[in-house]
Amino acid sequence: MSPRPGGETDKFGNRYEGAWTVRHLLYVLLGSAQSIKVEDIDDLGKGAEFTYRHGSTVEVHQVKRQNGNANSWSVHSLQKKDIWANARHHVEKGRHFYFVSMVPVRDVQELTERARSADTLAEFISDRLTQGLQEPFNKLSSSEIYGSTETAWNVLRGIWIICIDENEIVRMNAVLSELLLNGAGGRTAAAALGELVNSSLGSTLDVAGIESRLGQYQLRRSTLLVGAAISGTVQEITMAWSASVERELLRPAIKRSEAQEIVDLVDVGSDKLTLLMGTAGGGKSATLHQAMEIFRGRDTPILSFRLDRLEPFTSTTELGNRIGLDVSPVAALAAVAEERPSVLIVDQVDAVSLMSGRMPRNFDAVADLVREASAFPNMRVVLACRKFDVENDHRIRELVDERRCARVQVQELSENQVNGAVSALGLDVERLNTHQRNLLRSPLNLVLLRGIASDPQALAFQTTNNLFDAFRQRKLTECVERRNGVRFNEVISTVAEAISARQRLSVPVTVLDQANLSVDASVLVSEHLLVQDGKEIAFFHEALFDYSFARGWTGRNESLVDFLTSGEQELFRRAQVRQILSHLRDLEPDRFVEEVGAALVCADVRFHIKDVVLTLLSALPDPTRNEWDMVVDVLDIRPSFEERLWRSLRTAPWFACLDADGIIDEWLSGSTEEQARAVEIMGSAAKTNPDRLAELLLPHRTNADFPSWLQWVIRFADVYESRPLFDLLLNAVSEGKYSGQAEAELWYSTHGLAQHQPVWAVELLAAYLVDRPNAMALESSGKVAALLGREHSAIELVRHGAEGAPETFCTLMLPYMLRVMEIAAYEDDELPKHDRHFTHRYPGLRARNTILLQRPGWP
Repeated sequence: MSPRPGGETDKFGNRYEGAWTVRHLLYVLLGSAQSIKVEDIDDLGKGAEFTYRHGSTVEVHQVKRQNGNANSWSVHSLQKKDIWANARHHVEKGRHFYFVSMVPVRDVQELTERARSADTLAEFISDRLTQGLQEPFNKLSSSEIYGSTETAWNVLRGIWIICIDENEIVRMNAVLSELLLNGAGGRTAAAALGELVNSSLGSTLDVAGIESRLGQYQLRRSTLLVGAAISGTVQEITMAWSASVERELLRPAIKRSEAQEIVDLVDVGSDKLTLLMGTAGGGKSATLHQAMEIFRGRDTPILSFRLDRLEPFTSTTELGNRIGLDVSPVAALAAVAEERPSVLIVDQVDAVSLMSGRMPRNFDAVADLVREASAFPNMRVVLACRKFDVENDHRIRELVDERRCARVQVQELSENQVNGAVSALGLDVERLNTHQRNLLRSPLNLVLLRGIASDPQALAFQTTNNLFDAFRQRKLTECVERRNGVRFNEVISTVAEAISARQRLSVPVTVLDQANLSVDASVLVSEHLLVQDGKEIAFFHEALFDYSFARGWTGRNESLVDFLTSGEQELFRRAQVRQILSHLRDLEPDRFVEEVGAALVCADVRFHIKDVVLTLLSALPDPTRNEWDMVVDVLDIRPSFEERLWRSLRTAPWFACLDADGIIDEWLSGSTEEQARAVEIMGSAAKTNPDRLAELLLPHRTNADFPSWLQWVIRFADVYESRPLFDLLLNAVSEGKYSGQAEAELWYSTHGLAQHQPVWAVELLAAYLVDRPNAMALESSGKVAALLGREHSAIELVRHGAEGAPETFCTLMLPYMLRVMEIAAYEDDELPKHDRHFTHRYPGLRARNTILLQRPGWP
């Protein structure tokens, strides 16, 4: 068959076009469509790479890899390629026209989506056509392209724009090929399909037509889609994950609204990726478990697994091998789901974060897994990860970018949920103090409390470590009752040390062989202190490992610096250092100070470890004078991380510590550097202790830097919560300290003032408009300059102030308005007098000068 000009001769010389064509050939094999025909003839082939049929819909696809060297397409550049004529030709015949490219067509893509969302042209123009889209729509409606707005709207409704990277198409083709074909690896099979397409130009390729040609390339259709074995394996993996979560669950379970939120987001389907995040021990896995139960109740195909107890993996296929599959988890779930909506749940994603240091090198395979799932239109992915890791690992942050990922945050348990859970354990809720209630807002702490609920001193705890101590002692007692002479401590120590040495949260059960501890370990497994999955053993929760290792480490005659410098200081050590120091602070506060100081000044301790120490210092709930003295010693050597250390002190507890010893007050009267440090730290207490900040600042009102100090503090404060702080602000405004660039800062910093304290808001307006120097200054047009601003926050403050305190507003503002009318009056003898501000008013105008007169009952 001789090639048609401009068609077969160069068809697959363009890799991008070929890859996109192969993608749809694979969709036919998957069962998503009836057929594909490349280089269709006559009417159907006009400007189209291929015709794709599914159901009663006919799609034609035109593919342009790029637009020369330009980084986008425009209406004009598409016109030069005859795209608009091709689109009209097919849309008017009832077909869907797809334009596919690597470079975006942003305006046109938005126009097509908005056109489809409007039922009529009138609705589109009045409700959907924004100012920014007016120009490209006008070009489409011009005589050069469609000649009318109605034709342009109708054609846009039948156009779909897809912007997709070539590498992503190739990667997804490999995934689909691995799922659907046997005889070669995914990439090789996809390349062979390209040859198959190239040799079948002009032929209709349905499933039978494709299968009949596969043998030429030593390929055959996989039996995965029709086999029941993979379905059973997927179900077993999900049930194993479910069992691992159930071991950690409270009974009775606390219903989490976040579970239904996940389900609702998956159902909506606008985001193919959903992130569940929360604190360590905050109930992420329990929430996922509840969501999974909802999906299972609807017979939704689902595959769930956790990453924290797996051997390292470098690819999605290897990840599949680790959980018991022969293929990527995405491929396996797609095989089970076929065309039905499906959900892939990946728990404990923080195991591959840089912050946890457990398996950071495995992150790329997890990211590839998410990309693979995007090849399946009906597959949704749910990831669970600690919020700390999302915020501090740039790779995870990019993967779950809010623009393409829905987010659900697991909240702390409410007071009612805590009370209900504690009562269900048979304990007296009334005996709990506020601090204990706050600790129990963590589900993990409630699980620990459940383990000791029968103890007379169950409610004597004051810290999380207290709960772990009591939980450990209780489990020791129960293990001894089960098997007298059980080597409890030896098993705990052996498993913890093996995990530390191997830097994985689960280890082979063979680590117990050397001391013949297998039988003893089985007792701890029976008591749910340890879990055994096949040939691996682990603690029932990562936090229990951290606690157990830290407890064992504190009994050694070894310093933290020696422990760290004896090895490579891998990222895995970060979590251990955090737990060791937390444990020491509870049990040996003096040693805590010593170990922290030594780690920070030691040149051999790597910075990523010091960063953990600094983060821990920043999170201290009640820093002590001894800890401050240690910080001073570190600062004295001027370390390279000096500024990072200072930032760690910008917290309300550190302010309280330094203020209690008079240090903040002393710094405010000290050198310029000390003053700056004091003000930076004061900002952290703006919400928690604003009255005290006002007290500290008041004696320094005459300092030349006082305005900048006040502006910094006010920026972080809810100024309506503190009259002393507000009075400082009021005086500063009256004295003209908020001028120039600071004016915008003033209105931004007082956001919400009028809603909470409308009288104060009116006082502030009077200070700004009446009392401050040059408040009545005129600009060149003869108008009062202060009334020409258009800051939204200022306008809202006027409106809410007038509505909330009308009497005060009239008392302070009416004389001002009369004065404005007088000085801004036009110079003529006609009556009534006209002025430059209030004479000309228009309905709906929301500028500040109009709002001044908006009072109920006024004409």
